Amino acid sequence: MKRMLCSLFALSAALMWGGVSSGQGPGPGSGGEGTLTSAEEATLLQMREEEKLSRDVYAAMYETWQYKVFLNISQSEQHHMDAMLKMLDKFEVADPVGDNPPGVFNDGDFSALYGDLVAKGETSLLDAFLSGGYIEEMDILDLEAAIAETDKPSLTNAYSNLLAASRNHLRTFVSHVRSMGEEYEAQFMSQDAVDDIVGDFDLTPSKGFVMNAGLNDAWYFPGTDGQGFFLTVLPEQKMAFMGWFTYETEPPGETCQARLGDPAHRWITAQGTFAGGQAHLEIDITHGGVFDMGDPLPMHQAAGSILLQFDDCMSGSVYYDIPSIGRSGLVPIRRIANDNVALCEQLSGTGTAAD
Repeated sequence: MKRMLCSLFALSAALMWGGVSSGQGPGPGSGGEGTLTSAEEATLLQMREEEKLSRDVYAAMYETWQYKVFLNISQSEQHHMDAMLKMLDKFEVADPVGDNPPGVFNDGDFSALYGDLVAKGETSLLDAFLSGGYIEEMDILDLEAAIAETDKPSLTNAYSNLLAASRNHLRTFVSHVRSMGEEYEAQFMSQDAVDDIVGDFDLTPSKGFVMNAGLNDAWYFPGTDGQGFFLTVLPEQKMAFMGWFTYETEPPGETCQARLGDPAHRWITAQGTFAGGQAHLEIDITHGGVFDMGDPLPMHQAAGSILLQFDDCMSGSVYYDIPSIGRSGLVPIRRIANDNVALCEQLSGTGTAAD
């Protein structure tokens, strides 16, 4: 069954390629949720700047080390900043970020923390990964507190999505620390809490965005031209299938030849179940086949896993772990075209009419 579904997905993929709260009751954009309490407003402002802190530190780490994971997670944090801005607009609260450049914050504590984390991260690549782990541990605790204090469904949804992402980012940084032969020690949370996160996937029904057939589309990351993903979601079966069109980890030698295409071309399929806005997919690499021939039968090899997460209908994140090549990381993705966005928002109940 698995091989048949992989084959069907591969065929479908190939075909696809060609201000301040008013205080006067519910505001016009609050969707009937009412105005924020002073505590909720303060937390929302904090989370907007906290996501900026993450983005700015990771961008600085990428500039120092040119290590792709920092670039990718920095772009993911930009999506989260946008999500917080959407909540500020919804509840008519003035944005504290505005045009502030990297490292500049209204909150003086964030300004000091930015300087400390960047300085630490510049001393070594290991310390850069540890700085990332510190940020994500802090985010996790702050987001858990934010969820506990609010009764606004839209805030709960937004914070829940960010919480799942922070847990995944922490896993990514821990895996990179371990790849350097070091054990990761908790910096902000308890060690037991960190170990629980690192050891488990967040594949549980979330209170936020829910994957649906409106996500069936071609997706890509602008930083890797010529590569991309095809996604098929089957809501009734709670299954998701992904095709990843990419390349070998290193360019092949000049003497390596291919009769069709580039010898470095690679395509990977993955499939699995989803719950809420996340899917846990097992990577399957197919090899040994011949162009347009059923004989010999191709062979299938389990190679790793993908945790796919969507915060909304426009953007997502691919967290991959491929032990067979010693690689793990994150790829922020967006749609190639927006034709299915309206359908996705209708199916998920996140369209503008639902706000």
